[in-house]
Amino acid sequence: MTKRGLIILGHGSKAPEATKTLAAVTQMVKEKSNWERVDYASLQLSEPDLATAIREQIKAGITRIKVLPFLIAVGQHVKVDIPEELSALSEQYPNVEMQLGRPLGADSRLADILIDRLAEME
Repeated sequence: MTKRGLIILGHGSKAPEATKTLAAVTQMVKEKSNWERVDYASLQLSEPDLATAIREQIKAGITRIKVLPFLIAVGQHVKVDIPEELSALSEQYPNVEMQLGRPLGADSRLADILIDRLAEME
């Protein structure tokens, strides 16, 4: 039986508040979805990193892993860094399907959030 895992991949930061935010968003997604496992990881500067998160999911029996970048734009990380890392991890774990999703992008729901933040400043 296929067990599905999701990893929400943030940029990472030395500031602990950034990891707390990523963890909180991950928890929200976990509560609103029906995935067997939902975790977060960071590209740099904070833990866990992507390789660690993937290893933990595999240890838990996950065989299909989706990675969603918690990033706004298609930049160097989305175009090169993450695909290269996923490719190397796929070679390491050939029996596990890994797929990279799109970043947040220019989604109108983000504009709504910014308008709300602006209203908070009034």
